[in-house]
Amino acid sequence: MEIKGTSLDIKYISTSGVYKTSFTLIILIEFFISAIIIILINLWFINSLYFLLTGDKFIQSFPDGYWWYWLLVPLNIYGNIFLFFVINMGISTLVYKILKLLHPPREGVFKKGSKDWKYMHRRFWTAYFPIWLARAIPLPWSDIFIYRLFGTKVGRRVVLYEGYIDPEFVEIGDDTMTSLHVCIFSHLIYHDKLIIKKVKIGKRCIIGAHTLILPGTNIKDEVVLGANSFTKPEQVLESNLIYIGMPANKSITHKSIEQSRIKAEMMKNTKDKK
Repeated sequence: MEIKGTSLDIKYISTSGVYKTSFTLIILIEFFISAIIIILINLWFINSLYFLLTGDKFIQSFPDGYWWYWLLVPLNIYGNIFLFFVINMGISTLVYKILKLLHPPREGVFKKGSKDWKYMHRRFWTAYFPIWLARAIPLPWSDIFIYRLFGTKVGRRVVLYEGYIDPEFVEIGDDTMTSLHVCIFSHLIYHDKLIIKKVKIGKRCIIGAHTLILPGTNIKDEVVLGANSFTKPEQVLESNLIYIGMPANKSITHKSIEQSRIKAEMMKNTKDKK
């Protein structure tokens, strides 16, 4: 599709994506370090269970285990899942902040191989695993916490269902809800170009399921973006309207419950007169 009337002046035939590079191994490094720390923290408990099974200890200086330690196994497993998330979050945040200090993120159009291109990839893969963990663990609102930690501006009483949101250059206002499988991209890759533009979603908005929001989109307050729709780069969605389409171009005025009731009565009266 060709996007006219934008400052980018580029023909977009793709949406978004981040290529795998050698830096993608940061996920394995985060996993390995977090797992080692978990094992070290639980070494006494593992040693106690081993003693209960064999009558021997592989670390003699540790205390003996008791039979009721077996009752703690489910709680231990469940607690370690959350502990793994917290440790991984801390490691990722530290690496992420170092990368931002080395080369701060910025908006614009950048060529392949530039520092902005490379460091965007590195920040993306650093944040990828903890964001995935936040979605996977059974702890409500952990995803909002992790997004805020990586720089996303998320307002109060926001609901973010399963989907993907770029952690950088995205702002979501109060009382907004995103439905299932929503993708909000502040970056877009087209051949040898990387486009980074801020996405702003206003207050009291509803983003329908399977929607795609592209870089530079400005969704104003109290907008409904219908399911299976997508926006154009740098598109502005005006307040108090319902947008649908691929791309979103059809708008319907919001109606209150009272307005809908009056309209229904008028239609009923007209029908009765006939």
